[in-house]
Amino acid sequence: MQFKKITPILIIFLIISCQSKKVVINEDNRIKTGHLKNNLKQGKWKIYKDKHLLAVGKFSDNKMTGIWKHYHANGKLHQIGEFKDDKQNGVWKFYYDTGEFMGTGALENDKMIGLWKWYHKNASLYTERLYENGKLMNIQSCFDKNNLPQNCGEIIKGNGYLLNHDLYNETDKVEKHEYKEGLFIKAIQ
Repeated sequence: MQFKKITPILIIFLIISCQSKKVVINEDNRIKTGHLKNNLKQGKWKIYKDKHLLAVGKFSDNKMTGIWKHYHANGKLHQIGEFKDDKQNGVWKFYYDTGEFMGTGALENDKMIGLWKWYHKNASLYTERLYENGKLMNIQSCFDKNNLPQNCGEIIKGNGYLLNHDLYNETDKVEKHEYKEGLFIKAIQ
């Protein structure tokens, strides 16, 4: 008889202890809100910095998973893509802080792969770049905002230099970067 009285209480205790709890974590100068279950991040989480939403996405056993959205400080979408086992995978899309589409490409285990395309704010193609296993291997094309050919440098089989034009502010500022075996080596003055 005593067992019958204790069993419902024990079951209720087990149900409550297995449920997730909503938490607010302050780390790395960011506020993170979501649920912990067995001290692991689970389900939907939001990340804020200076009271602005930075990112929204899901965790499964403390690993980022599924679709994640990242935002500019003004609240507009910055990037959207998928995580699998805490790594970026699949097609990612990027946007200017004014809302225009900026570019897209695929990632595999956090590494850029395949053809990446970047666009001017007026939606005309800026450049196409080929990546292998996270390494920049080739600049396929480069155009100014009027669709005229533009010099973006020369990278062949991962070696050479890249000229980055100021797409955000649409100025004449250009940065020159040296690449070796597909990896950034240094900025060149």
